[in-house]
Amino acid sequence: MVKQINRGNEEVVTVQDRFLNYAIYALFFIFALLGFRYQALLLSYREWGDESETIVAAKMMAAGMRLYSEVFNHHGPLTFLPGIIVEKIGNYGVNGHRVPIALLQIIAVISIYKTPIISTTVRRIVVSVAAATMILVFMPDLFGHMYKYQTIAGLLLVIILSQYALPAIFSPEVLTSSRVAFCNALIASLPFLAVTYLPITVLLFFCSLRARYFRFAVIGSFLGLALNSIFLGVYGSFPGFFAFHIYLNATILPLYVGLQPGGELIINALKVATSDVAHFFSLIILFLSAAVLAVKEKGLPWRTLLLVAGICSLLMRGAGFQGMPYFYSVFALFIPAFIGIETLLSQSKYVAMGFVLLSILKISLLIPGDKQKILSQTIPNETEFSRFVQEFTTKDDRIIAFSFQNFQYLASNRLPASGHFFYLPWQEKYNKNPKFGVVIDACEQIRESKPKVMLIDKWMVWDRYSWDSYAGCVQGLVDDNYFQVPGRPYYVRKDLVDRSEDFLKDYPDRKMIPSLPLDKEDSISLRFSEAPQGRESYGKKLVGLGVMFGTHVRVNPGTAGLLLRRANGPDLKLDFSLPELVDNSYKKFDLPEDSYVSGEIVSLTGGGISVWRSHSEDGEVSTCLKYFYSDGSRGFTPGCPVF
Repeated sequence: MVKQINRGNEEVVTVQDRFLNYAIYALFFIFALLGFRYQALLLSYREWGDESETIVAAKMMAAGMRLYSEVFNHHGPLTFLPGIIVEKIGNYGVNGHRVPIALLQIIAVISIYKTPIISTTVRRIVVSVAAATMILVFMPDLFGHMYKYQTIAGLLLVIILSQYALPAIFSPEVLTSSRVAFCNALIASLPFLAVTYLPITVLLFFCSLRARYFRFAVIGSFLGLALNSIFLGVYGSFPGFFAFHIYLNATILPLYVGLQPGGELIINALKVATSDVAHFFSLIILFLSAAVLAVKEKGLPWRTLLLVAGICSLLMRGAGFQGMPYFYSVFALFIPAFIGIETLLSQSKYVAMGFVLLSILKISLLIPGDKQKILSQTIPNETEFSRFVQEFTTKDDRIIAFSFQNFQYLASNRLPASGHFFYLPWQEKYNKNPKFGVVIDACEQIRESKPKVMLIDKWMVWDRYSWDSYAGCVQGLVDDNYFQVPGRPYYVRKDLVDRSEDFLKDYPDRKMIPSLPLDKEDSISLRFSEAPQGRESYGKKLVGLGVMFGTHVRVNPGTAGLLLRRANGPDLKLDFSLPELVDNSYKKFDLPEDSYVSGEIVSLTGGGISVWRSHSEDGEVSTCLKYFYSDGSRGFTPGCPVF
C-alpha cells in the first residue's frame, strides 16, 4: 500500500484514503445536484389548506390589512414574515411561497455540514447527506416542504442545535460571541411562531448558556424579542395577538380539539413518542445522541437532560404535522449520534461511500414509483370555482370561500371579502365573548362588501360540528342575497344573474346534442335563447359571449371566425385558433359593448369542431352560450352547464 508521510506530527495518508476521499467528494457533488432537482419538484408537490391559509393571510397583510385586528389567524406573527417578503416582490402562488422554505432547508443542511463539533470533511458529508435525504424524502409526508409555522420552527431548530446548542454541550470552546448572539435571537423568535414553543425556548436558552457568553446570550435574546415585537407592531395588533393567539388557543380551541393545556400535554407527548415506528427510531437517535453528549459533561449531565426535555416537548401537540419540529430536531441530532456510531466502525469511509450512494439512488427518482408519486400530486393551476370567479369578478373584487377552502383564493387570484377568510366553530365561539376589544364580524363584513361570488361547502367539522351550528348568520345572508349553482356549493349574488329561472332550473327534459361539424361549406349558426340578448329594449348590452365547443376529442387544425350581427351597425368578426379550444368547454369572446341579435361560426382555414346545443322536448333549440352584460350580470342558456 502506497503511503504519503507528511512532515512533523501530521497524519499518515494512504493513496487509498485519498482516492476514497475524492470519490466521496464527487458523490456528494452529485447528491447536491440531484437534491436541488428534487427540491424544485417539491415546490409543486401537494396542496394543503393549512399552507394556503398562511399564504392568504400573508397576502392580506401585504395588501395593508393588520394581522389579528383585521385578519383573523391564531398562528404566531413570525409565521407570516416570509410570505410578506415574497408578496412585496410580486404576486405569487403556493410555489413562490415555498421558495423561502426551500432556501431555509438548504441553510439548515449547510448548518449541519458546518457544525463546529465535526472535524473532517467526510464526516460532515455523511451527516449532512443523512439529514438532507430525510428532509427531502421523509418530511413531505408530514407536509415538511410546505410554508407552515411548524416547518419554519423545525428548520430554525436545526440551525440552533447544530450551530449552538450541541456545541455548547459537546465542545463549548468552539463557541464565538457572534454565534451565541445570533442563535439566541433565533431561540427568542420561536414563541413568535407559536406560543407552544415557549418550553423549548426556555430549555434551549439555559442548556446552552455558558457564563463566558452570558452577555451575548442576553443581547441576542433581547434582539430577537425586539425585532419580533416591532414586526408585530407594524403588521399586526398586540391586543389581537393576546386575543387570538393566546386566549383563543389556550381556552377556546381546546374545547374542540380535546387537548387541554397543562399536564395533559405532557402525557400526550409521552404517548406520541412511542406511537409508531418513525417515532421509535427517532427515540433511538435521541437517546444515542444524549449518551454521547452526557459523556462530554462533567458530573450530572443536566444540560443534556434539559435538551432532551425540550425536544420531547415538541410532541405535546401530537403526531403528524404538529410534531414536525420534533423530527427536524432529530435530524440535527444525527451529529452526536454519528460521532457515537463512527467509533464502532473500522472501515468508516467504505460505509460512508455506500451510504451516500444509497442516498443518491433514493433522491435520483429512478426507483419505480418515486417520481410518479410527486408528479401525480402537483398543485393545480386552476379549479372549477376559480373559473367561475373569473367570469363574475374582476381582479379588484373580493370573494368568500367557506368553510376551509383557502386554496380557492390563490387559484382565483382574489383576496377575501372578510377578515375571517375561513370560518370554523371556534371563531363563532370567540365572537360570543370577545376579549381585549378585538372583534372581526364576518357576517357584517360580508353584508357590507357584498361579494359577487362565494363558495360555501357547509363542512361538518370533524364530523361533529355542523355548518348550521356555527355559521347561521352567514347562511342567512346567503339565503337572502344569493343564488346557488345547481349541484355545486357555489353562490352568486342575485343581481348578477339574468333570467334566474334559467340559472336555477335543472331542465331534466332537455338534452344536449352537438351541432354538425364545421367545414368550409357549412357554417354553424348560434341560436340565442328566447330573451332578446343585448338589445336596447332589454336595457343592457353584451360585452362578452361564451360559446361551448366540442372538439370531438381531437386537436383540430386551422382557424375559424365568430361572426356576430349587431342590432344597428356593421357585423363583427373575431378570428380564433381551433387548436386552442378545450373539448366540451366554453370559450369566452370579449366584445365591443353593443347589442347583438344573431351569430354564426364560419370556417377560415380549418373545421371539424361543433358547438353544443340544448334541445327541448317540444323542439326548441338554443346554442349553449354564456352572456356577459355591461352591468356585470350574466345570462345562461337553459339546459346547458354553467361550466
